[in-house]
Parts: sequence; structure tokens; C-alpha cells
Amino acid sequence: MRSTALSKISSSRRSRVLGLALLVAAAHAAVLLWATRPAGPVAARAVAVEVRSLTLPSPAAIAQAVEPPGLASPSSAGTPPRPGATQAPRKTPAPRAAVVPAPAQPVAHVASSVALAPTRVPPSIELLFALQRGADSGQARLSWQADGDRYALSLQATLPSGREIEQVSHGGFDAAGIAPVRLADRNRGRDVRAANFQREHGKVTFSGPRWELPLETGTQDRLSWLVQLVALAHGTQEGLREGAELAMWVVGARGAASHWRFEVRGSERVAFAGQDCDTWHLVREPAHPYDTRVEVWLDTTAGHWPLKLRQTQVPGGEPLDWLLQQRTAALPGT
Repeated sequence: MRSTALSKISSSRRSRVLGLALLVAAAHAAVLLWATRPAGPVAARAVAVEVRSLTLPSPAAIAQAVEPPGLASPSSAGTPPRPGATQAPRKTPAPRAAVVPAPAQPVAHVASSVALAPTRVPPSIELLFALQRGADSGQARLSWQADGDRYALSLQATLPSGREIEQVSHGGFDAAGIAPVRLADRNRGRDVRAANFQREHGKVTFSGPRWELPLETGTQDRLSWLVQLVALAHGTQEGLREGAELAMWVVGARGAASHWRFEVRGSERVAFAGQDCDTWHLVREPAHPYDTRVEVWLDTTAGHWPLKLRQTQVPGGEPLDWLLQQRTAALPGT
């Protein structure tokens, strides 16, 4: 009888052990099935990425155009395109999927604040300048030809560094004075870059940059601005006075544009042809870092051509001086 009782106890234990083993096996099977199941909705939410198409802001917000050293800028620093610039359409590859911030908004077009001032176009002339930067020297020849309806303006210069530049501007005249049609700019023997003033369409386009600018009244190129300044000074009936301001938009062949404001700082005497001459000292201050400070000393006589110019990159630039050596009246077409 005792043997029968022991047999029953042993059988009961075996049943419990077998049940526990089956329970463990079932648990392992469940874990294995959970680990190898297909990705469900929860996993999909974990890797979801918001994709937006990449739209670039206008060149007015992102581009930095670089102008060559010339009559307008002795440094390699340029200015961004003016507000209102629009980019010409072109094909671009589809952007890759990526998470990107919302694009910057294009800068709104701002109307020019340049008032229509009286001008008197100067007669044809040729100016020869000596260039000086520190201990280095160079030379430049500026030729202005005007026949009443059209003009041609050219600059050929060898900078103190030995670099040669050539700029040619041509166009006509309107109620605001000098009205450029095209500026061609060659620097270091490279291909010509050009700014084209499409007056019938009210815009400026370029041979290099793909954007275009609105053509404001009185806008000049990087060479004609000097003649426009002379025309504005020559056209002021009451004459220049300290504190007066002459202003214009200036556009370069590489797409840069900015509003140039010249303030009359007072009268000074400048040496020319062996004598001291009276001049008006005008200054254009930089509009942003690494822009150019431009100083002009205009002769107070009828011609109002500059006897001296100075260009300085701010900050840190060494001044480039243009000292008039000779001026010769020229017949149109010569």
C-alpha cells in the first residue's frame, strides 16, 4: 500500500514537470513569433520622414556677385544683387528626398529713391591717369565720346599689381542723363562679361549670372557712373555745396548692383598741371563690409571732370589713387 502511494506521488510530480516544460516551450515560441513578425503600423510611424521639395530663394537673397577691379572697385569684393532681382528660368535636376527648412522668401521689389535731377552731358574728352597703390604704380586712359544722341566710353588700365583691365560702355541719353545700353568687361585676359540694359523691357540682364534686375531711372554701369556724376555736378544750376548729395543705382557686369550716394564733404585744392586747383570732395561710403569707399575730387571749372579719385576696400584695403596727368578735348568719333 505504501508502494502504491509513492507511485501516485511520483506520477503527480512528473505531470507538473511536464506541464512546466510545455509552458516554457510555449513562451519561447511566442517570443520567437513576436521577434520575426512583419513590420506593422507602429514600426512604420517610427521611420516616417516628411519630404518637401527644395525651392531656392531668389538671387537677391542668396547670391554674392563679384566685380573685377576697375574704375568702380579696386578689390575682388562685390555686392549682392539689388532687391527685386528675378532669376531666369532654367532646368534643374529633381532634388533628393530630404528634410529641409522652409525656403527664405524673396526680397520684395523696392522702388528707387533716386530723384530725377538735372544733368548736362560733358563734351568728348580723353583723360590720362597715373595710378598709385603704396610703392606700386600703373596707368589708365579714359576716353569719352558723345555726339548728342549716342556715347562711347572706354577704359584701358594697367593696375599697380600689373593686372590689365578693359571696360567699354555705350548707350545714349534720356531725361536722367547717361543711359547705358551695354557694359563689356574684360579682366586678366578672360572672356568678356557683359551687362545689357534692356530699356524696352525695363530690366538689366547679364552674360554670366542667370538673374535679371529691374531697370530704375538713372541706373548706371560700373564705368558710366563717373560720367553721370560729372553730368549731375555740371547740371546743378546753383552749383555744388557742402552737405549736398548725388545718388544713382550702379550695376556691374557680373550682376552686382547697389545704390551709390555721394556726399559733398567740402572744397579742397588738388595739384594738377603744376598748379593747385579748386575741387569739390565727394565721398561714397561702403554699404556693407568689404565694400568700396569711393572718393572723387571734381574740378570746380565748367568741365567738372575729376582731378583725383581714391578707392579703398573697407575694412583692410590699401587705397588706390587715380591722379589726373593730362586731359585732351576730343572730337566725336576720333
